[in-house]
Amino acid sequence: MAKLSSKTQFRLGSGLILFIFCLAVALVVYRIGKEEAEKRVFKETEIYIAAVDATRTYVKDVLRPRMYDIIPADHFVVEAMSTSFVGREVMHRVHDRFKDFRYKRAALVPINPASKADALEADFIQQFNADPNLREWSGLVERDGRNYYARLRAIYAEAECLRCHGDPGDIPSAIVDIYGNDPTRKAYRLDQVVGADIVYIPVDVVFARIKRLAWVAFIIGAGCLFCLVALFYALFNHTVISELQGLLTTFREIASPSKELEALDAPLAQAGDEFDQVKLAFQDAAADLKSAHDELTASETKYRQLFEASRDPILIWDVTGRILDINAAGLQLLGFKDRYGARQSGRALDLFQDPADGRRLLQIVDRDGFVKESEIALVSQQGGRIDALLTVNRTTCENETPCYEVYIRDITLRKRMEKQMARTEKMASIGQLAAGVAHEINNPLSVISCYSNLIEKSGDATDQIREDLEKVKKHTLNCKRIVDSLLNFARVSETHRRVADVHAGLESVLAIIEKQVGKRQIEIQRNYASSLPPVSIDEDKMAQVYMNILLNAVQAIDDQGTVGITTAYDPPSDTVRIAFADTGTGIAPAHIDKIFDPFYTTKKDEEGTGLGLSVSYGIVHEHEGDIRVESQPGRGSVFTIILPTADNDDPGGAP
Repeated sequence: MAKLSSKTQFRLGSGLILFIFCLAVALVVYRIGKEEAEKRVFKETEIYIAAVDATRTYVKDVLRPRMYDIIPADHFVVEAMSTSFVGREVMHRVHDRFKDFRYKRAALVPINPASKADALEADFIQQFNADPNLREWSGLVERDGRNYYARLRAIYAEAECLRCHGDPGDIPSAIVDIYGNDPTRKAYRLDQVVGADIVYIPVDVVFARIKRLAWVAFIIGAGCLFCLVALFYALFNHTVISELQGLLTTFREIASPSKELEALDAPLAQAGDEFDQVKLAFQDAAADLKSAHDELTASETKYRQLFEASRDPILIWDVTGRILDINAAGLQLLGFKDRYGARQSGRALDLFQDPADGRRLLQIVDRDGFVKESEIALVSQQGGRIDALLTVNRTTCENETPCYEVYIRDITLRKRMEKQMARTEKMASIGQLAAGVAHEINNPLSVISCYSNLIEKSGDATDQIREDLEKVKKHTLNCKRIVDSLLNFARVSETHRRVADVHAGLESVLAIIEKQVGKRQIEIQRNYASSLPPVSIDEDKMAQVYMNILLNAVQAIDDQGTVGITTAYDPPSDTVRIAFADTGTGIAPAHIDKIFDPFYTTKKDEEGTGLGLSVSYGIVHEHEGDIRVESQPGRGSVFTIILPTADNDDPGGAP
């Protein structure tokens, strides 16, 4: 079966929608008209039922008592005292004037056979008896081939009703003369539903009018809507179709260069109308767009993989300095938890230790378009310094907005190694110089000391001379102590390493330190790891290192404070770390890079030679370890010794 064109589908669909819409409107009109008719009929039945109730109440409350006053007690005038008879007669007369209703006082076992309930009425009377809450019913019923609106109201047996409808033997003779007496008839019980007042109003004519009105609404509505749609269709053809033809021309002009014009026109010519032609053109354009999108997605995926897999940190930030993206290496180096935290961290210039360096760098990039491997100090989120080489390119990001691609190469370790090598070479040169100077100075000092002793022992020395000689000897000994320290610093002694317990070595030194600080308010705190792997060290030399650092810590504390020793094992590097933290005066930033230099000291005169930390630095590096320092003036310092474990080191002999 041939496929229908879009225009044909639109016509058929519009026609079906119009039909359904008009049918729905007609049904709504019929439904509303029927409900309104039922409301009007219900009000009419209310009037008839009220007339019956008023008549029966008048007979019961006025006529019957008055008749009992006039006639003997055993007499009964049906025409004036029977509520059923009077009500029925009144309604018959009403019916003579208004033919559109029927009234019936129906009962299951009536005295008057004309009041006998038929099957439908008997069923409702039984429902009234079965459900005490059901006193009335109204609705549509069908009788004698016609539709009626019926309203039924239950009749309950009252005490006054039992005189006529009680024991069949007690029925008044006047009633027996009119209707006879059926001895088998059951007597009424008090409060029993014995019948129902029923009003029937025919509704065939009314409903027929409503149906005609619904059909008229359907036909008129369909005609009007059909004319309206036809006008819209003509307007659509005049405006939209011409635009579609222009759109088709545009599609031919922007068609893929790989396709021949005939190849594009052939399927369009086979299409049913302009809509089908535009649909085919859109499908062709969508295929080209999907192909381009797939290529772009593949390119973006490849770029993203390279971006994420790069071991060098890569950042992208906009011209305002806001970080747009960062790879995993960048998160790790700069200390961010995730990309969201990096984007919310603030301006990218905050990553520079000196924001002025960042501004100068961007000025060069804006001028030249790029900067290659510029050495700049960065700072991590934890406050640590990062020495890095930055390569920055100016490019465009989303929405063609300018941005910067920043490639970072971490050279912190290389800078640290260069600094250590420079310090080692410096110390070696100073050591050689110190050894030569010490030997040259030691001989004159020995002569000075000898002659001082000789003069002191001679009998010609006066008290003044002896006092002066004591000063000479004191300063001679001080010079000799410095010379001995120079010789110890320059002397390369053999290192005897063996597997040892770090905690045992610390305790041997702390036993001496604690005696020295016993009279001062200095607390020694031990924060030892529960277990440490053994290390291969020269215990005597490492004890000298512990002693130097602990003495410096104690001397840095003025009145009271704390010296804490913390040990830990670092699995990634397989090293043992020993941290000495004090709450002393701290070290100024200007001095922090010089404290391991020989003869450099910030202590008062005669309190130190400036060789303790230099010697300690050399001993630690003999053990293939490292010593680091962190300090804040006024808050204290932390010296950390890093030693390889015995499994990660060769314990045999000196390095």
